[in-house]
Amino acid sequence: MVKEAGQDEHGLNPRQRRFVELFTGGMAAGRAYVAAGYEAKGADQAASLLLRNIKVLAAIKATQQKAAEKAEMERGDLVSYLVEVIRTPIGQISENHRLCESWQMDPATGALRVRMPSKLAAAKQLADIMGWNRPQEVKLDLSEKLADIIQRVRES
Repeated sequence: MVKEAGQDEHGLNPRQRRFVELFTGGMAAGRAYVAAGYEAKGADQAASLLLRNIKVLAAIKATQQKAAEKAEMERGDLVSYLVEVIRTPIGQISENHRLCESWQMDPATGALRVRMPSKLAAAKQLADIMGWNRPQEVKLDLSEKLADIIQRVRES
């Protein structure tokens, strides 16, 4: 494909590129259309047409894919950090350790006070991210009496 002057890698002109950025950033199509520099009159209909443009669709898909990859990398980094918090003993935390939140030496007693992120909070957040806190599924047989169902749920 031959790119004309001012076109990006998807063959979009600057206004189309700006529309894609705004739309994939969460702005409504009509508003993104106007904010990208197009005429406000009939913006919703014109934006709908623009969303059918194959080049615009490809750019939207590519932008969403990049965002998904970035989010996955950030999610992986967070998971690694939380695992480190959970597994690192407090005795291994030095003043310059990345998990050190505070480091104080009591001059009178020589006692060291080290503070790091909460292991329990890290474990809870890790469980949420990994989907380990899904509610327990309860299967119901509607041919049973309601009282029997309630009794079985209470016992489980």
